[in-house]
Parts: sequence; C-alpha cells; structure tokens
Amino acid sequence: MPSAMEALIPISMFLSVAAVIIVALYLRIQKRKIESAEILAAIEKGVEIKFPETRNNKLLPGLIWLLTGLVMTIALAMIVPEDAPRGVWVWGLVPVAVGASFLIVHKLENKDTQ
Repeated sequence: MPSAMEALIPISMFLSVAAVIIVALYLRIQKRKIESAEILAAIEKGVEIKFPETRNNKLLPGLIWLLTGLVMTIALAMIVPEDAPRGVWVWGLVPVAVGASFLIVHKLENKDTQ
C-alpha cells in the first residue's frame, strides 16, 4: 500500500501542471487585451493598421506528426513485450493519420494558391 507521501507526488505534479497552464492562459489573455486596446486607440486616431500577414504552413507539423507516428509504430511493433496485448503497434498509426491530414491540407492549399 502506498504511503501518503507517495500519493502526494502525482497530486503535486497535476497541480503544478495545472498552475502553469492557468498562468500561461492568463498571460495570453492579458496580452490580447493590451493588443486590442492599442488597436482601438489607433482606430480612434484614424491611423491605418497593418496586420502582419500570417501564413499557416502545414508542412512542418505534418512531417513531424508523420515521422513521429512512423517511429512510434515501428517501436511499438518491435519493442512491445510478449505479454502485452496484440496489435498495440496500431496506436502508432494515429499520429501517422494526423500527419497525413496536415500534408494533404498543405498540398490542397498550395494547389489553390498556384
């Protein structure tokens, strides 16, 4: 039976991760409030606002997901112990599918811009 100290380890880890996420979200909201106030002030003064052009490139995340999934699939197929359930390697195909979908969207977006 685990002691009380051993039970505190996962609880404290969960609380630490939750605190970091909450602080990050709070800071992002504060940053957006400041940016919104600056944009509104510029609009009131009649200044033309030039937003940076953002281009969501799906190639890099697609390749990362695809290659991570391939490595995961191969690792699960080769390293899983004998007493593990059969077909565990199939879970590696989930990131492969995500990566493939990113690459398909990247290809379709590039076809539209050409």
